[in-house]
Amino acid sequence: MTRIASKIALAAVTCGMLSAPVFAATPVAQSVKPDEPKQCYDLGNMRSRMVIEPDSLLIEDAFGKYVLLKLTAPCRHIDELDKIGFEFNGSTQLCRKTDVKILHSRNTEAPLRCLIDTMTPLTKDEAKVYMTPKPKEK
Repeated sequence: MTRIASKIALAAVTCGMLSAPVFAATPVAQSVKPDEPKQCYDLGNMRSRMVIEPDSLLIEDAFGKYVLLKLTAPCRHIDELDKIGFEFNGSTQLCRKTDVKILHSRNTEAPLRCLIDTMTPLTKDEAKVYMTPKPKEK
């Protein structure tokens, strides 16, 4: 009896009687936008670096691309006269905020390592706004 039951089950699977209907397995089409290309900055060939605010650096690379970096603590009080460097993770390209650590040192203090909080790409005109000296308050 078990032999006949197993032959019937085998025939049912082979003929597709126990399989799921074909229309249930059709995937639902989703609209997926392709990833935008990442903009990278070459910090190994940096043209200029400027402290904009006590927690922000404006960087221009050799290709004329600008990026505004907002830094995390303990680099929230940097000054243009401080020593500022970079610790690279691999290449000298800055494509993601985890590619570089900012080194900050004042006078003879040991350098502090800081992470980048946000990266904002800027056009040349947007960068000029940051580079224009602000009028002194009276």
